[in-house]
Amino acid sequence: MKWKCPFCTSENESEGRILKCEVCGKEWRRKGDKLVEVKRRPPELTFLFLVVFLIFAFNTAFIGIEYTSDPRICTACHGMEKYFESWNESTHRGIKCYECHFGKGPVNFLRGTYHSLSALQPDVPPYIDIPANISNENCLACHHDVIEIQKIEYKNMSFSHRNHLEGYKRGFIRLQCVSCHSELVIGSHIAVRDSTCFVCHFYKTPEGVPISGCPSCHGSPQVDVRLNGYIFNHTMHVDRGIKCELCHDKTYIEVGNMSLNCQKCHLKAIENVTLPDLQMHQIHVDSLKLDCLRCHPEITHKPIVNEDKCRICHTDLPPLTYSNT
Repeated sequence: MKWKCPFCTSENESEGRILKCEVCGKEWRRKGDKLVEVKRRPPELTFLFLVVFLIFAFNTAFIGIEYTSDPRICTACHGMEKYFESWNESTHRGIKCYECHFGKGPVNFLRGTYHSLSALQPDVPPYIDIPANISNENCLACHHDVIEIQKIEYKNMSFSHRNHLEGYKRGFIRLQCVSCHSELVIGSHIAVRDSTCFVCHFYKTPEGVPISGCPSCHGSPQVDVRLNGYIFNHTMHVDRGIKCELCHDKTYIEVGNMSLNCQKCHLKAIENVTLPDLQMHQIHVDSLKLDCLRCHPEITHKPIVNEDKCRICHTDLPPLTYSNT
């Protein structure tokens, strides 16, 4: 079928839905009895639109990621103020929350975002007030050097991270970083609480002797102790092989009730529920990453001198009052 190009008036014999003039190259389509020009965007314009769209999408995604990964967003939904303030004043303030709580990378960022949104769900969990779950791998991704350090001086004790993180302790506890580093302290965020150490080392030990012995954590006191005019120094007794528990009684004091601690998290009654030590700690320590004091009573370590034991050797010893010199 012949048709005439409205632009250059040349006659053409092409057929189809789109008619292209063989002389001027313009394209037309029929609309009733008329020919309407087909407008096509130039490739350069299409490419420009694509570039602008990608820039817009990238900036939108970047702003969204920065906004949702900002720790301040946590305080908008639930009671996170004390955790935010602790983080904000600590050496971790340059680290995004999801990097510690879920790990680094885009996948873990999405996991963290999903967790934040899941806090809005109406379902009531079987337990409440469970702390954040932080794995050893996430901690050691930055603090890997602590494993290589043989001994770290903490207060008056020598401490090894490797000895605590490797293997099972007491036959059933596989310690996590947050088992010890759990205390919220302004300027530290996750500090060590001494009583956590004492729970593992003293809880239900025979005669109150720590599981690894006193010298495994600290040496004998180097200061002199004055006893009613007498000066006492531990070195003489230690050199003779006299054990700490021979003189000291009540090396620890236990404060609290474990069954009441259970009720702080478990909404349903769990009376008469018992599990083997290994299984109990796999659930609460390995999986939920709870620190010891979540369940166990608090323990303080302050050895007391038993004067009667002193008189086993020192038969003429008068009643004692002592102080450090």
